[in-house]
Amino acid sequence: MTPSSKKLIAGLPGMFVGVWLSMSIALQSLLILQGIDFLTGFLVAWSTGSVSSDVSRRGFVKKAVALLLVAAINAFTYSHPVGFDLAAMMATWFCATELISIAENAGRAGWPLPRFLTDALAKLSDQNGGTK
Repeated sequence: MTPSSKKLIAGLPGMFVGVWLSMSIALQSLLILQGIDFLTGFLVAWSTGSVSSDVSRRGFVKKAVALLLVAAINAFTYSHPVGFDLAAMMATWFCATELISIAENAGRAGWPLPRFLTDALAKLSDQNGGTK
């Protein structure tokens, strides 16, 4: 390995930390919750023997589209200021949907969920036509 390659590799953690710290708290939260949702969904599917690459791919696409939408809104508000952080608001909305999905995964894993939460999840599912 050449000395310049070693310097490049040594600088990567600092680059990632810099990028992470430059993100809004809402975006950091969204990325963390997306990771937790993926892991809980995978673990539940693995425990039931129903891991599917198609389901995983669709989940990743939804998560990527959410991140791209937040990025697009962020870019738009730089050129057209609206007086508040619209991208952070959108990221917060997606955080709420990720929390719902994580709660659903916990329920599928056998964790007892409070009745008010199961009722709210059922209502949201009905409002969305039976989809998450």
